[in-house]
Order: sequence, then structure tokens, then C-alpha cells
Amino acid sequence: MFVNWQYKSILAGAAAVFVSLIGGWDVLAQALVALMALDVAGGLVRAFYERRLNSSIMRRGLLRKSGYFAAIALGVLVDKAIFQGAPAFRTLIISYLCVNEALSVLEHLAAIGVPLPHQLKQALERVRKELDENAGNTPPQSEP
Repeated sequence: MFVNWQYKSILAGAAAVFVSLIGGWDVLAQALVALMALDVAGGLVRAFYERRLNSSIMRRGLLRKSGYFAAIALGVLVDKAIFQGAPAFRTLIISYLCVNEALSVLEHLAAIGVPLPHQLKQALERVRKELDENAGNTPPQSEP
């Protein structure tokens, strides 16, 4: 019952700090984490399928994904400072990242030969373009 309780306590504390930094564990945060996991898994399957497994590309992608959470934490801080905690920037950042991750997952699926409706990709690209125009950003380049 009390086996490895120290490790479990440390892990629970770290998870609590992480969730606090990203503004909570709501549906948006859960969707982003799920899409990130699908993107990583899809990238591995695609790299294996194309015989291009490369640890440095995966390491760079994982570092970029950890940067996503830094951006979310920054958005939470801005929301607390400017909007008295209303999650305006956090919601914008997570929504943008979800759209990019979904497009990346679709690209991985298409690369391994999964047939996908063209309208789905067009709709996601349209949403990403609208978010880019509203934020004044250029979209990040996805890696295989």
C-alpha cells in the first residue's frame, strides 16, 4: 500500500505545479495533450514507414512541444495581469496549438497512405489562417 509513496508524492506534486502553470486541466488542455501524443506517435510511425528514424529530429520536436507549455504559461500570466484571470490569451494559444497539432497529425496520416477527406484539411487550414491573421504570426513549419 505504501510502496514507493515518495515517488508518487513527488510525481503528484510536479503534476499539480504543471497544471497550475498552464491554467488548469480543462478540455482544451486535455485536447492539446492528446493531439500532441497523437502527433508524436504519428511522427514515429511516419518516420518508420519512410525509413527515416532520426533521434535528433524527434528531440527537436519534443523540445518544441515543451516550448508550447511555456507559451501557455506565459499566456496564463498575461491573463492574470491584464484580464483578472479570464483565460483570453491562454484560450487563443491553446486553440492555435490544437489546430497546428491536428494538421500535423493529418499530414502524418496522409504520408502513410490513410485516405482523408480534403475538406477536413481545408477547414483546419482555414482556422489556422484566421488565427494567424488575428495574432499576426506566421505558422510554424511541421517536421516529418
